[in-house]
Amino acid sequence: MISSLYARFLVLMVGGLISSFLLSNYLWYTVLESKRLAQGREMARDMAFSVGSTMEFIRAYPTEYRHIILNQFRDMGGSRYLVSINKKFINIDPFIDSDLKREFIDNFLAAIEEKLGQRLEGLSVEFADPTELRVYKNDIRLVDLPPRWAQNTLIREPESAPVLVAQVLVGEGEWLYLAGLLSDPYYLNESRYLGADQLLFLSIMLVVLLAISWVLVRWLTRPLVKLSRAARRLGTDIEYDIRSLQIEGTREVRETAMAFNFMQERVVRFIEDRERMFSAISHDLKTPITRLRLRSELMDDSDTKRKMIGDLEELESMARGALDLGKSTDIHEGMHAININQLMRTFKDEYKLMGAEIEIRGIAKRPYFGKPLALKRCISNLINNAVFYGKSLRLDVVDSRAEMKIYIVDQGPGIPEEQLDKVFEPYVRLEGSRNRNTGGAGLGLSIARNIAHAHGGRLTLRNRIGSGLEAAVILPRI
Repeated sequence: MISSLYARFLVLMVGGLISSFLLSNYLWYTVLESKRLAQGREMARDMAFSVGSTMEFIRAYPTEYRHIILNQFRDMGGSRYLVSINKKFINIDPFIDSDLKREFIDNFLAAIEEKLGQRLEGLSVEFADPTELRVYKNDIRLVDLPPRWAQNTLIREPESAPVLVAQVLVGEGEWLYLAGLLSDPYYLNESRYLGADQLLFLSIMLVVLLAISWVLVRWLTRPLVKLSRAARRLGTDIEYDIRSLQIEGTREVRETAMAFNFMQERVVRFIEDRERMFSAISHDLKTPITRLRLRSELMDDSDTKRKMIGDLEELESMARGALDLGKSTDIHEGMHAININQLMRTFKDEYKLMGAEIEIRGIAKRPYFGKPLALKRCISNLINNAVFYGKSLRLDVVDSRAEMKIYIVDQGPGIPEEQLDKVFEPYVRLEGSRNRNTGGAGLGLSIARNIAHAHGGRLTLRNRIGSGLEAAVILPRI
């Protein structure tokens, strides 16, 4: 399936040219064939009337005078045909058989019957190559005769036309033999819908068209390529230097570029406003929480004091988690080439100190272009969840030309199927305890998914057969 607009333009242009060429060639071929058939019918009729007249003239004289008349024909040019009376039927090596040849002979027989007013029994009509034509006897060829004996009439240089030979029995032991050239030496040549000349012309035209189309289509699609790159960059790295697209190209492309510039400005303003809002919330919440903590320290009731301090710590943890969630896609970090293999080894060494065993399978074929700290945080959150349910896990790296896949596989109990999507929501924790010291605030998966989305990728969860959970971070390669 052709997915590139550039390739589709080329296919449409080349396909349209080939189709129009084949159609026009077919129409041209049809018209020529129609004219050729009409010409053949006219030639057959003219030759039939001429041969018929010669036959009538010869048959009108007694047998003893016919040879005198034939000598006059030969010496004085009384006929444009080679005419002879032979004692036997001359075997003719037939010309190459074709539909055109058979139709010509049928038209000739019909016309000569019309001319003579009767059907001649035993009339034989055939085409022959003049260089192989036999005359007078079966062992005498035309080319062996003196030039004045009709060679100049039936043989033409450089390419002679086929010879029409008609033989009919005019008396006992007498065969009237007439041979004449077609007026068109190429009439019986096989015509092709696509001959060598047409194919050569088509090939040259295709090469020229491809060269012109390559330049033209690249010029037409250049604004679309720029738009595609800008959209991809905006979706994967919102921190990059935002620049408005140049308004160029066709009207539709210009309108699309203008809409993209407007959308890009609104997205950037929204993110900046959200960042300022979260910063303000962080600043505004710290002051009242600090005051409440100081007041709680002045309380005498130790049990009430302990509960209030616990609630304040929970509130502070939730506020900090909300800020982290809001800023998980706003890490002010540039895009860099990340050594995924080195990152996996770092995880293995760090968590080994915590008593967790990590097995690494697969390697990245080349660095991944992304935000190093954000990506490390994304995978760390997933590893923390896996370590929470078991001391061993596996990291699978699957690299391809289009995307990078990192699988975090644990040996825990898994997640109920109906909860697989819900766990990505903020503050959702599967265990019943609300103690943040054991299970956190329930924001790790939400933050991890936001970071994956910020890279243009996705995060999915899947229960393994038997036991365990598989988290897949799928990141596109830019």
